Amino acid sequence: MIRTVLAALVIALLVVTPAAAFHRKTHVLVQITGDGGGAIADAHWSGFRYVLFDSDANLTGNGNTTRQVFLYDLHEHDLTGDAAIYQVTAASDDNRRGDTGIRAHEIVYDARPGGSGPRQLLAVDRRDGAKHAITHGTADSVNVDVDDSGRWAVFESAADLLGGGAAAGTQIYRLDLHHADPACPFPCPANGNLGLTRVTNKAGTSRNAATSRRGKSIAFESDADLVSPSVAGMQVYVFDADGTLARLSSGPLPSHDATISRQGQVVAFESDDASGGTQITLYKRATATSLAVTSVPGAHSTRPSFEATGRALVFTSNADLLQNGSTGTQIFRYDVRAGTLVQVTHASAIGQAAFAAGSFVTFVSSSDLLGNGSTGLDLYLVNLFKLGAATVP
Repeated sequence: MIRTVLAALVIALLVVTPAAAFHRKTHVLVQITGDGGGAIADAHWSGFRYVLFDSDANLTGNGNTTRQVFLYDLHEHDLTGDAAIYQVTAASDDNRRGDTGIRAHEIVYDARPGGSGPRQLLAVDRRDGAKHAITHGTADSVNVDVDDSGRWAVFESAADLLGGGAAAGTQIYRLDLHHADPACPFPCPANGNLGLTRVTNKAGTSRNAATSRRGKSIAFESDADLVSPSVAGMQVYVFDADGTLARLSSGPLPSHDATISRQGQVVAFESDDASGGTQITLYKRATATSLAVTSVPGAHSTRPSFEATGRALVFTSNADLLQNGSTGTQIFRYDVRAGTLVQVTHASAIGQAAFAAGSFVTFVSSSDLLGNGSTGLDLYLVNLFKLGAATVP
């Protein structure tokens, strides 16, 4: 009995230690891509270890020149010093927007198989390299978001993946990946489309879905008439697995690009202002209250991204939010509990911020932030634990 308890304790320590300790080992600033000379897009974290992104650069020395999905392993990089970048996809299928759970066993992404026709969702198993189609619709299925467990996924599709007729436009779907049959991609009448449900079915554009743990709460944007009273234009909604649908933004201007915390209790999104800018809005579901995180008319504050617990939010802004003379687009971190804002970067050519579950933030920049001669667009990681009150560079 004692040996059993001790063995369980050792296993628990091995599992917990990486999450708790790697912020102490990782350098304050890490250049993930090595001046590959190509585009970098859709960079985001899966848990505290993996970063997924797509690029047409030759990042692994195989001569790649087409858009592929890549995975970066922070733990491997810290332990070995290797680049720890893996090309997940291949061929000229325009592979984009990969996502996975915290263990990164199966990567789901959208592509155009054979280089033509509608975009479909596909998956590749990193353990054995097996690849299979998830959808085989007559129109595009894109923008997948996978929960931490790697089991639940949400995405948008203009195809009628369930049969029986779908409303015009794009709709949000929720998928239990454990029931996805590699031999029968959706629509799959043979198994009754097991595991797939349609969240929206109203004429219009519903898109950019983001899910909480286990797919219980889904934030997305839509210009469809989903709830009464109707509000014109693109607005932000949350759908709960019990069937509840609520609109979080109230117009009259559009709101979009929502992100949701892992527990599903806090949502952040962009709201257009009357001066042509975009502002960050925070919505706390427990109290049904909205808070304007930024309010600089005409400025562009964009790409909100939560630390998984919802305790902090990062975003990019070209406004001098702290009145310190900042110019250009910079990364800011907002502490949801304390209501405080700090600036993370003070450099040129910054974009695409994405928070991890721990203290790490990724972003892209064409500046030579480490003084190593890099001139192209590269992906960087900043360790907020070591950065402290300073800014990058």
